[in-house]
Amino acid sequence: MEEKRIPALILHILFNQVDEMMGHASLVMLLKQAALEQYIGAPPPLDESPSITVPEYSRLLAHIYEIFGARGSKPLFLRGGKIAAAELRKHHPTRFAVAGTALKLLPAPKRMQIVLDQLCKEGEESYGTPHHLEEGDDHFDLVMPSCPYCAEIIKQATATGRPVTKAVCHIPAAVIGEMVQWITGEPHPVEEVECTALGAPACRFRVSKAATP
Repeated sequence: MEEKRIPALILHILFNQVDEMMGHASLVMLLKQAALEQYIGAPPPLDESPSITVPEYSRLLAHIYEIFGARGSKPLFLRGGKIAAAELRKHHPTRFAVAGTALKLLPAPKRMQIVLDQLCKEGEESYGTPHHLEEGDDHFDLVMPSCPYCAEIIKQATATGRPVTKAVCHIPAAVIGEMVQWITGEPHPVEEVECTALGAPACRFRVSKAATP
């Protein structure tokens, strides 16, 4: 079976954030360290053409985490995830735009469930890993048993003897938060309550049904 490849727009957004927030020299250093020199001076297009494989993407995120640290990488991941959510809607109008126009009369929790189900499908198609949704009385949990975002960060932490102390999957948390705000018109708290990087069996993102006060 052919390996899944990351849509080029995901790389484009991530590289652009590093360039803008950390400087072009930092981007060049990152690309060299991640063995992605082909993108120096030739950024990937802002479209869904295939780029690097999912394992290569996981290693890229680990390099970002290693170079910029937990504090420096978090805003890069959060901003990149938020922009990626907007691009997902743009490139998948039948999946997301219809949900935004045809379902406005449904209660907010039902709209949230629909868009989170679509995100699970999108994640499984893009990364080839399981994504599933669970519902509680006051929240939804989006669960990823084989998380591509922290897989290599875990290996890196083990190899260097520098354990991860906080959840690190900020990109999916930002994507979820942006999509839920779009579908409901209000921000809702999103927290990664379990992370594989901290020893959990899966990465679990909890989305409150109640909007942020």
